[in-house]
Amino acid sequence: MPLKEAVIPIKLAFKANIKPGIILWLFMLIFFAAYLMNPAFNAGLGRVSAIKTSVGYPFSFAVYVLSAALLPEILMIIFFQKGRIAVKNLYNFAFVGLLFGMIGILTDIFYSYQALWFGEAGGLKSLVLKALVDQGLYSPVANFLLVSIFFLRENGLKKEAVASILTLQFLFAKVLPVVVAGWCVWIPGVILVYSMPTALQLPVASLILCFWVLIFTFVAGSKTDPTPAEA
Repeated sequence: MPLKEAVIPIKLAFKANIKPGIILWLFMLIFFAAYLMNPAFNAGLGRVSAIKTSVGYPFSFAVYVLSAALLPEILMIIFFQKGRIAVKNLYNFAFVGLLFGMIGILTDIFYSYQALWFGEAGGLKSLVLKALVDQGLYSPVANFLLVSIFFLRENGLKKEAVASILTLQFLFAKVLPVVVAGWCVWIPGVILVYSMPTALQLPVASLILCFWVLIFTFVAGSKTDPTPAEA
């Protein structure tokens, strides 16, 4: 697929995510203001940071499972399935939970290396460099892997399906729209994340992910499964 033909799905992804993104930007501003100005809120985040430090990667796994797998399925059951649990919900939770739990661990490791490469301090230069590496390198690669996994889940591990992943058409039609959708939220989101101490970055990222799932669920309605990768 030529890049010109990919403009349509990219535009659709942007339109679908920009309004939820703006709501999230407002949430991020409120969150950051509370972090700077409210001692009780700051102290609460400090306790979360201490738990994250003491528990380590199991914490990273658990918060991403809750944000990206459990919450979407609960919302789907309550609001779009009239409270009825289906076998598909359990399968989705197991599959997406394991996948995003591992992503939580990988993201935690990535944030640690970002701090190592560009420093712990949240200065302007450090923030810009971390955001560029995050959204210009890590996010496209991670989204390519996510989209490929979900594609193979739907189409099976067939030779044709694997071959199609390695085409420009797959990149332009499937991956780029997801990357653009993510940028609507995560370009300002990573600025907030990297403004936090390193131990708080993953909890804050999971909180943003959680709110994105909440908002996108009600924007998308019952037409899509509100997992970040599929949305």
